[in-house]
Amino acid sequence: MLIGAALVLSGCFDIGRSVPDLSRGGTETRVFRDPGGLAITGPSGYCIDPENAVRQADGGFVLLGGCDVLAGARRGPRHHAILSATYAMVDAGIAIRDYASFLDTARGQAMLSRADDAATITVLDRDLRGDVLYLHIRDTSPNEGARLAAEHWRAALVVNGHGVMLSVHSTEASPIAPAEGRSKITAFVRAVQRAN
Repeated sequence: MLIGAALVLSGCFDIGRSVPDLSRGGTETRVFRDPGGLAITGPSGYCIDPENAVRQADGGFVLLGGCDVLAGARRGPRHHAILSATYAMVDAGIAIRDYASFLDTARGQAMLSRADDAATITVLDRDLRGDVLYLHIRDTSPNEGARLAAEHWRAALVVNGHGVMLSVHSTEASPIAPAEGRSKITAFVRAVQRAN
């Protein structure tokens, strides 16, 4: 139930159906710190979007984009992936295997869906490595406006008493290849682990 609560909270803040507006210029922020003792940071080249960070009493949501995109840079490499982190407080006894078991259920898969519908979710690959569950997912939910690609990558882990779900998305116009998606989600996990 606690894992479910963490993922329900995560679902409330998830990235949604369309691409958020990241390109507006502004101050570069590398690390988001929750008062509950959790730090979220992205891999090299990614920054926190402070306008799309939500803190609540027991959890929150953080959106990250390419630092170049957030700063409105016109030159240099462009980072097209959109990263997000959702988190909620969990009991000390929660382990990553609890996440894995929960995500095997229809309720768990519904929480991975942009439409809260398990029928839209196909888990293309699942890898439990140590204390991290990696998922490669196809979500066929309705996708309006600036469209997100159906395939994306997630990682579930427990950090400093928080259940954390990290995600790597791309757009239909610039989809990420599977090898790049795996590389980005792994780098995102390592960045968060190092920050904590």
